[in-house]
Amino acid sequence: MNQPDTNEQGDLFESHIIPPSLAIVAMRDSGYKNTAYALAELIDNAVQAGASMVEVLCIEKRELIGSRERSRLWEIAVVDNGSGMDVQTLRMALQFGNGTRLNDRTGIGRFGMGLPNASISQAKRVDVWTWQNGSGNAIRTHIDLDKIETGEMVEVPVPTHSPVPDTWRQLSNHIEKSGTLVLWSCLDFERLTWKRGKRALLRTEEIVGRVYRHFISEGTVTIRLFAAELDDDNCGVLNEADSSFFQEDGYRKLKDVVDREADVNDPLYLRPVTALPPPFDKRPMFQPAFENVTDIEYDERVHQVRVMYSIATDTTVEVAGTTDRGKTKYGKHAANNIGISVLRSRREIMLDHGWCIGYDPRERWWGAEVEFPPTLDEVFGVTNNKQAATHFAELATTDWSELADEGEDFIDVVRRLKEDGDPRGWLLELSENIKRDLIRLRDVIKGQGAQRRSSRRTRHNEADDVTNQVNVRWKARSKNRPLDEDRKPRTESDLKEIEVDLTENKEYSNTDAEEIVSLIRDADLKVVYLESDFTNQYELFNVEMKGNVTEIVFNRQHPAFDDIFDTVTTDDETLAELSKEEVIQRFTRAVNAEKIIFGAWARFEREAGVDRAKVLRKVRFDWGQIAAGFLDSYDDVSF
Repeated sequence: MNQPDTNEQGDLFESHIIPPSLAIVAMRDSGYKNTAYALAELIDNAVQAGASMVEVLCIEKRELIGSRERSRLWEIAVVDNGSGMDVQTLRMALQFGNGTRLNDRTGIGRFGMGLPNASISQAKRVDVWTWQNGSGNAIRTHIDLDKIETGEMVEVPVPTHSPVPDTWRQLSNHIEKSGTLVLWSCLDFERLTWKRGKRALLRTEEIVGRVYRHFISEGTVTIRLFAAELDDDNCGVLNEADSSFFQEDGYRKLKDVVDREADVNDPLYLRPVTALPPPFDKRPMFQPAFENVTDIEYDERVHQVRVMYSIATDTTVEVAGTTDRGKTKYGKHAANNIGISVLRSRREIMLDHGWCIGYDPRERWWGAEVEFPPTLDEVFGVTNNKQAATHFAELATTDWSELADEGEDFIDVVRRLKEDGDPRGWLLELSENIKRDLIRLRDVIKGQGAQRRSSRRTRHNEADDVTNQVNVRWKARSKNRPLDEDRKPRTESDLKEIEVDLTENKEYSNTDAEEIVSLIRDADLKVVYLESDFTNQYELFNVEMKGNVTEIVFNRQHPAFDDIFDTVTTDDETLAELSKEEVIQRFTRAVNAEKIIFGAWARFEREAGVDRAKVLRKVRFDWGQIAAGFLDSYDDVSF
């Protein structure tokens, strides 16, 4: 059989290992979380180029969509006053995987993918003007996705002289001697996260205000956010001759929608946040907790990783008053910033939620920031879109013992992983330190709001329903089986002793201690439920006598405390706010924890020996009999 000649074979299929038309489609799905993160790539380039001002300009246009006329984003431009680029640098900047900073570990850039990748993830065409001697002397080139897919465009066009269009000079407040303008057009509405300029910029502010918070707060970079709507249908089309997308008349009438500078969004809340209600718009909502530095020896150098922690001030509890602080505006704001902020060269890579306890809303009341140098990119697993540190994130849910072979201790695991070139070997010490530190923070936060569960009055000056139920049964049993203390009259000295104990030993605030004592007096309570941090973490609860009042004190340090009580309700939410699925999940967890506790009791009985086990069985029977009496008519209790 005759074989077709080489040319004939070449016509039959695409011979590139990665056909350009397919590659460009794949690159569009490069994993940007939303439009704001794609814009952040362009801001990175501006900051790396020394810009002190970056402007994100959005233009909307009214269009007929279905049967209604609506205003939608038409173009997005990013303008900066950085150093600008020459012809060669501009062409390289629009190449995928190329650039002038591929091996640069001194700044926030490096990967050579940001500008083209971010642009095509949101738009089908990107034009870039850049200048180093006035915007009238700018050069310009572009890439067009449709032409790339058809094979019509196979390389970045040679930049040509093209002054910055008057439109963008008028809309920008900072067209200076040098700078760059990146313009996204032919926007892909299936990919844009937000279709309106105002919405896009407000959400962008939330994200870039957090990502670049250090630059903004130090005053080294200002990010202006501007959106306007075309008030004229006299819009032209792309004119390749003069490189202008619109006739000048089309921009003479614009309705301003948004014009503001991005504010700082600090997830550690160590700076005032203007979006928060008083007093946190003027003073920090959190306070510094502690800071640690971990040395990582990698590639024959020692690199420092700094971890800073913050924790909510007591003012967050005081300002809330009788309201759960989680329901406040500042509590809801903090809920949007839950996680560990991972920084690379002071620029946030990600807000990692993996280190948090998912069901616990109190996680919003601590903040943590991990900062590492770009020289540890491979160790942390930084992705080329700078949105994740994969190796670091993996260790949030990985205990070192899970990585150990039989007989290995921590040091052995670290040594073996390093020998295998596994990045986790360099991060294990850091991750274990963070987990211990978070336990410390959570213990403090438990103490801040725990008293609310035990002292909160459900209506007027009444105790909660469970406390009422137990007190009723307690007093009923005292008629037949009176305690010695029942015969003693309650004195103000007894109540004062309770109040002092609450503030000095159990870490209740003066206000809450006074409320608890007042409740004991007004409702004539014989039993109260309290919480405290025990010295011995293995004591689940304690029974303390204060005059004729019995205190049942639960240990917040015991693992069962979280598994039983904090799955149901905390200082920051109520069951009414949870979805059906969340309620089921939390109650299932609480029930399972109770089963485990009784399993531990069964093991205790089995290990007690025959004689002692008989005594324990008698204790179990008597306790169960009293419990049955206390639970009588329990279904009638209203919650």
